[in-house]
Amino acid sequence: MSSEPPCTSRFLGEFRELGHGRPDGPSLHTAVREVGSPDELQLVQYLNSGAVLAATASPVHDILSPRQEFINWLRLLTDGQWFWHSDLAHYVEHYHVALDEQFVQHAAQHNWTPPTLTPADLSKIEEAFFDEEDA
Repeated sequence: MSSEPPCTSRFLGEFRELGHGRPDGPSLHTAVREVGSPDELQLVQYLNSGAVLAATASPVHDILSPRQEFINWLRLLTDGQWFWHSDLAHYVEHYHVALDEQFVQHAAQHNWTPPTLTPADLSKIEEAFFDEEDA
């Protein structure tokens, strides 16, 4: 893991339409694209492979689908530098949602594989993340 401290400003997918988004976050509808990037499959794999920082029993549903199908259970994932919720990969894969270009470059620099985080790494990240959230 990098010695750089975690920073919640590197949070992806806080779309205002999502129950776990931010009211002042970007619009998910605006982030939707007709066609995905050439690296979209690798990006989806990266997002799905993040380490679980927190898990809930809250279901998340596809808010862009008329039937609002179940996606998965809400989890907070990380690669030690960036944070995202477990439904983000779904929106990238199915709706080609655009992500922060710095994150895309970061994932590419890691060959589309998040670093392996130890339980000690996750404890430090969790402590820093939730301390920053409470501030």
